[in-house]
Amino acid sequence: MHIKLDRLQKNDRLVVDSMARDTAQTKRAVDGVVNLVHAAADEIERSRRLPDAVVAALRDTGINRLLIPTALGGMEAPITDVMDVMERIAAVDGSAGWCAAIGAGSNVFSGYMPATGASTVFADPDQGNATMFAPVGRIISDHGRAMLSGRWPFASNCLHSAWVGLGALVHEADGIDPVPRIVFVPVADLTIEDTWDVVGLRGTGSHHVAAAEVPVSLDRSARFADRPWPDGTLWRLPIYTTLLPTLVAVPLGIARGAVDEVSRQAREGRTARRGQLADAPISMAELAVADTRLRAARCGLRDAVDEAHRRAERGEPISRQLQARICLAGMHACDTSVEVTSTAHHLGGGAAAYRGSRLLRALSDVQAARQHLLFSHQHLSELGKVVAGMDVAYPPYVM
Repeated sequence: MHIKLDRLQKNDRLVVDSMARDTAQTKRAVDGVVNLVHAAADEIERSRRLPDAVVAALRDTGINRLLIPTALGGMEAPITDVMDVMERIAAVDGSAGWCAAIGAGSNVFSGYMPATGASTVFADPDQGNATMFAPVGRIISDHGRAMLSGRWPFASNCLHSAWVGLGALVHEADGIDPVPRIVFVPVADLTIEDTWDVVGLRGTGSHHVAAAEVPVSLDRSARFADRPWPDGTLWRLPIYTTLLPTLVAVPLGIARGAVDEVSRQAREGRTARRGQLADAPISMAELAVADTRLRAARCGLRDAVDEAHRRAERGEPISRQLQARICLAGMHACDTSVEVTSTAHHLGGGAAAYRGSRLLRALSDVQAARQHLLFSHQHLSELGKVVAGMDVAYPPYVM
């Protein structure tokens, strides 16, 4: 049942922020801060986190509102618009793009947890947050009191979040609920362990977080199968048709940034023993093929996402086949992004071997992004069954 604002208790009323931007304004605002992000790239790499100035500038663009219900001051933006924003940031710096995608993407759970809990967790719609879905935590629920314990890896963006949504199973007197929950916990109640010392996506702060009998509220949690309470196009889409394109926009953006950097070198020339890139026919042919492959992979994903959006607008169900196509197109886009970035790095010549090279950083970042479970080839077989028309589900990716 969809919850209407006028049915909430006065103290739980969801307040609409009249200053919420639209997506066009947000895109323009992002264009206005990418130079700041670019200038901070070396600091991001050194400090293994985003500088406060970058976090504040990105926050001010409105990106964290993109996937929040309008009732909470959000935009409920079309997913292709969300992809545009994440690609633009990632093209400048992969870590900033990843944090932006996680921060905004985590906020989609505002439409899935009960509206009363959402009004607390997402009271500030400009706040980015974090999530870690693996249900490695345990919630002990006893007479209405719930306590969370566990330790979770890869909590990207936790350094810049107010809340972290963590995967857990609920243990009650009558047994264990087999369906995992994502329960949101204030960052202040967690221990952040400094474990993210890596080569790629160094600035994402993807550390371990731990909870030791932290009190939690189950109305600040959601299951992937839960029905959203808002009524709008975004909320008629299965959740992974939102989450996966948002995240895969980051490797797409990293690859675009790498191709654009090689194109710049071809136009402007460079000092290199192997000569000018523009004078090397094979290199220019490789660049042309890489650019085309990246555009094709991007278009394939956007075409599937657009189809789902149109169906949702008409109130039509999103078939399992289309859900699987979106997942497969996202995986293909990620793989292609890695291959294209590798080509760009190769075309960068000896200069791309040095620490500080934009092309070397892009290659490290895109390879790290590919390691995410969403892009693992272990999904291919089951997704292939769905695309073939077999009557199977593949939760939580295809519901």
